[in-house]
Amino acid sequence: MTLNNGLVIMLFILVATNLAIGYGFCVKTQRLPFSAEIGFSEQQWSFLMWWVKLALVAGILLPIVLCVQAWQKPSSLAFWGSYLLVVAVQLISERAFSQWLVSSVVVPIGFCYTAFRLWQLLDGIPQLSFTRLGWVGFGCVVLFWFANLLMLMTVAIPTIYKRADS
Repeated sequence: MTLNNGLVIMLFILVATNLAIGYGFCVKTQRLPFSAEIGFSEQQWSFLMWWVKLALVAGILLPIVLCVQAWQKPSSLAFWGSYLLVVAVQLISERAFSQWLVSSVVVPIGFCYTAFRLWQLLDGIPQLSFTRLGWVGFGCVVLFWFANLLMLMTVAIPTIYKRADS
């Protein structure tokens, strides 16, 4: 069974959604040591605005181009369809849960979905066939999501985590 199987994707979305709801309620009731708001500095916000634009290009537009390139290859098309579905569900979840629960919920949602997306990309390699330039594009997508995971761990998570001595 591959990771890009519809059942695996739906189970991941179900688990990630439940974790996000649990995080939101526990932060609201102060049962987790995380803040409800994201306390980024001006410099961090400036970086984040640039990072979001990079995410749009490397995480959404480039995969759409790779999907179009794979139009005649059913396995590649199915892979990119499942990739884009997971991206869409993440964006909808972040928007809905940050309005309904706490704004900091976007950090654990982003972390879970980014980790899953990296796994999804690496698991999907056997399904894909690219030109040399297509492999370069695919590599850029993988590198971006790896960098995003590092950014979440080094910038976003420390910003929302409340130390016991605070």
